[in-house]
Amino acid sequence: MRPALKAFFLSALVFPGLGQLYKQDRTKGIILLLLANLLLALVLLTGVMVLSQEYMGTIYPDPLTAANLRVLLFRVFSRPLFYIPFGIWLALWGFSALDAALSSSSPPEEE
Repeated sequence: MRPALKAFFLSALVFPGLGQLYKQDRTKGIILLLLANLLLALVLLTGVMVLSQEYMGTIYPDPLTAANLRVLLFRVFSRPLFYIPFGIWLALWGFSALDAALSSSSPPEEE
């Protein structure tokens, strides 16, 4: 039996779904990996979209300085378009880590 702690750390600290793959639950591991990658791409896309809209709407003629970047990042993180997919991604990550730690993996029985 593979240790649940190692599977937990793989899913919690590396990437969602790796713990399931380590415990040889291939179907769930692949689904979690694909969902996590899809949500991560969505988070990055919405973050870039919101960042460019905020920059063009509020700061554009001025150069991008550290103070302006702090203002932009605050505006990005306060928009629901960004934090809803980000929250779903974090929830998926947490589910993956807990599932990797708590699910039992039984080796296939040989006849």
